[in-house]
Amino acid sequence: MQKTVIIKLTTTIRQPDAEDQVMRLESSGTLTEKNQLRYLQYAEQQDDLHIRTTVKLQEDEAVIMRSGGLQMRLPFLLHKEQTGNLTNEQGSFMLTTKVHELFVSDTRFMVRYDLSLGADYAGEYEMEIQFMEAK
Repeated sequence: MQKTVIIKLTTTIRQPDAEDQVMRLESSGTLTEKNQLRYLQYAEQQDDLHIRTTVKLQEDEAVIMRSGGLQMRLPFLLHKEQTGNLTNEQGSFMLTTKVHELFVSDTRFMVRYDLSLGADYAGEYEMEIQFMEAK
């Protein structure tokens, strides 16, 4: 089953000795349910990069996959360290997530995690995606 949804994405980045950065995106996309998994798909524009994003949602884990202007795989598993990767024009990097909080419902996905880029701590990230069926 697939339906068109309105997506509201908010990401807050907290880094040591810096002010919180908050980014917001509103987009339309699709929500597909298949084999008890849910896939949220949407497109975004970052500067001159067109990026297609798929968020694979399960009860206690999720994966964000991006393609197009950059390639990224970012896995989330509650209270566990996971490794992913990012490839862009600067090269290929290992990403590590350690999830402190993860919540999935019929209309919302929220994750709070520490992110490391290679061996460097990149900060604490909190991402919330609200999605509702488009009228």
